[in-house]
Amino acid sequence: MKETFVKSTLKYALLLAGLTSLPAMAHIGYGGRDFGSFTGTTAASSTITNQTVTGLHGWIDGTDADWGDSHRLRAYRFHLDNDADVKIAFQEQAFVTSAGASVAAGIMPGFSVYRGLAHVAPFAADYDFSVGSEAIRDAVGGVGLTEGSFRALTDWSITNDNTDPASVFTYVGHAYDGSVDYGTGVIAGGDGLADHFVSGVFHLTAGDYSIFVGGTDYFSSATPFPSLGVTGVVSVVPEPETYAMLLAGLGLIGFSASRRRKL
Repeated sequence: MKETFVKSTLKYALLLAGLTSLPAMAHIGYGGRDFGSFTGTTAASSTITNQTVTGLHGWIDGTDADWGDSHRLRAYRFHLDNDADVKIAFQEQAFVTSAGASVAAGIMPGFSVYRGLAHVAPFAADYDFSVGSEAIRDAVGGVGLTEGSFRALTDWSITNDNTDPASVFTYVGHAYDGSVDYGTGVIAGGDGLADHFVSGVFHLTAGDYSIFVGGTDYFSSATPFPSLGVTGVVSVVPEPETYAMLLAGLGLIGFSASRRRKL
């Protein structure tokens, strides 16, 4: 209980300390973060580099009772045509922007995978503080008890300023760097090694998916909301049955060719 109180107190202290240096609040978008479409029947991989996460704690904030602010994470997307095993990995990345600014490494990444997408053009973008998003949060979490809409370990919804139906994110799974306990027990899904890299393998059915990536290390933030570089990889491995069907098909082709030669 005491550790939970300390975490809560620190969160609001950091928030107040960083108000003067906060970046402009962005709505949820996938610009530059679309891993593309995969058939699921052939092995394939896609890498996205030169991205940043804002702050060290965006993902971890979605694991507690007051949820998290989606602006502290980065949203990625991909599409799968057929069922497949998908490996997702994120790692820290230090780089220099086109403007010459240095973007620090040091993120301890965590991510959650969801079936579903946020609104994209021509629809208005989703964000935590739209009237509709706050109504959803108040109905589920209690009036005024959440920092945002993001939930790392379960389903969640968010919407825009229009009357469009809410975007629904159906939770699939998660993974995070290290092992974290902020007073309520170790959060499941950690890889046990805080080395600024995390990966996970998920069996997914055909459809559209979102990945939300953020930090897991709340207490080490000397600056409240630094920009931290990150690179991500999505690798698709066909199901064993798909390989078996492919081999069987090749076998039939070979058998047929052999019979023609004999005739």
